[in-house]
Amino acid sequence: MKNRRKARELALQILYQLELKKTSVEETLKVIFSRYRFRPEVREFAEKLVWGTSHFLLPFDSLIKKYAQNWTLDRIAMVDRNILRFAIYELLFLKNIPPIVSINEAVEIAKRYGMEESGKFINGILDKIRKERGPGGLLRWDYLKNSLEKDLYLKELSKIKKGEKLWLVGGCLRNLLLGKEKKDLDLITEDPHFKVAELFAHRMRVNLITLAPALRRITFPEGTIIDFTLKRSPSLKEDLLGRDFTINALALDLDSLDLPSLFLIDPNTGLEDLVNKRIKLLRKKSFEEDPLRMLRAFRLASQLNFDIEDKVTYFVRQKSSLIKKVAKERVRDELFLLFKNPLSHKYLDNSSAKTLLGEIFGQSPNLENLKRLEIILSNKKIIGKELKKKITLHLAQGKDKSWIRRDLLKLIALIFSPSQEKSALSFMGKELKLGREKLKIMKRIEEFYPRLEKIMKNQKEPLAPVQFLTQAKEETVEISLLFLIIHPDEQTPSSPLIHLLEEYFQKSDLILHPSRLITGKELINLLNIPIGPQVSYLLDKIHQAQIRQEVKTKEEAIELAKKLVSKEENG
Repeated sequence: MKNRRKARELALQILYQLELKKTSVEETLKVIFSRYRFRPEVREFAEKLVWGTSHFLLPFDSLIKKYAQNWTLDRIAMVDRNILRFAIYELLFLKNIPPIVSINEAVEIAKRYGMEESGKFINGILDKIRKERGPGGLLRWDYLKNSLEKDLYLKELSKIKKGEKLWLVGGCLRNLLLGKEKKDLDLITEDPHFKVAELFAHRMRVNLITLAPALRRITFPEGTIIDFTLKRSPSLKEDLLGRDFTINALALDLDSLDLPSLFLIDPNTGLEDLVNKRIKLLRKKSFEEDPLRMLRAFRLASQLNFDIEDKVTYFVRQKSSLIKKVAKERVRDELFLLFKNPLSHKYLDNSSAKTLLGEIFGQSPNLENLKRLEIILSNKKIIGKELKKKITLHLAQGKDKSWIRRDLLKLIALIFSPSQEKSALSFMGKELKLGREKLKIMKRIEEFYPRLEKIMKNQKEPLAPVQFLTQAKEETVEISLLFLIIHPDEQTPSSPLIHLLEEYFQKSDLILHPSRLITGKELINLLNIPIGPQVSYLLDKIHQAQIRQEVKTKEEAIELAKKLVSKEENG
């Protein structure tokens, strides 16, 4: 320990001389070690600190300026400045030294060689860096570095870009620092002709699509999207400050991927806000420039489990009406991303979110419905383990990657009411540009939900539930869950509604894919009946009898059809 302390003090003296005399590291070390003798371990560690600190002087100084709030680098005493430099090198590069040891040593040396407040000042800055950057800190720097180093697309871009500047920005860096997987890459370029992007697309044998004069996109077959955006401002810092939230304003120069430690460009408090799990706005005008950012604040909070700064929610309340200017497709996509959180209602249960959703839907959102739905889906006491598994699998279905049935049901829960006009749900779906498949589900819910209400009120008709199952088909699940939401008194394992759901899953193959015992054409010929609604009626009744296991063969189907026709003829 004494040798390491002496080595750090020696490193401070050498770094001080380097800055004062503007000589080279090699020359200064040669002079020092020719005049004075030190133990080998002292000399070795001091040299390591000096060479390492000198090599990364610019990024270290950037970190010091970032964390020394209200202090310029010139205003910091030279002794304090150089203690901070070699201590940051220890924190970020010397993994075998515990961060607390590096900080304590720097503080003790500052007390000895610096001014009265130097120790406290240095401790404050190094502790912030430790929390955000150090081993065991709250951010996953090793995970970030390893993930980027393994990325084949970034490797290829680094090879072909040569002298061109490219910066990786935004959500990719944010997610990796939090230990989450990345998917898409956002890159900023200085080249208005996008030559690197064109060459990259050619090498990868994919198309480069022009989405806007300053934006190009590549979509790979496995779903990865890479966006190339032209830098809009003279400096990258100004460009980043034009983004939405501090945690999305981080950048990484691709040239720095080869360095032992990554140095992100953070023009505001992005890293600090990641550590503190906080959604913070960069500028007041941000919501006016793109009102979708208001909804994105709640979506990010739900995805990351972050808190939203009070100033953000205040501005949302003030500017919520601007959301009407946003393309409905963009609003829809943000909502479905938000709903992916199993307890998304927690992030919407505040006055700002309710005001914003009210502007989107043109009516007050029913947060209580969403809350009840999410509790039902997560609570094993309401729905048994086996039934819950089947419901979960059903709700995980979706025609494309952008949505699943669960997320659509959450949207429906927010806006559905049994008392609203029959077409209100479909109308809202069209307003949000939901697409054919989702609209079809909504229409079937509108059509068959009232029938379920009647069945649950009058349970003396034994044939009614089976008739409902054959008509509602797959939407039986969604309609039943909506019924449980609207009638919380039915949320018990013994509820007739729970039994109906169990019957649906037990007989789902028969309900959705019944074996065709007889065709409509055969019924027409055998019973001598005309083409028309009667044929569909008979086929439906045969199907229902199959589900009740009353009809199993073609002969039994014909016999049932004859009885039904005879009954109709006899009045």
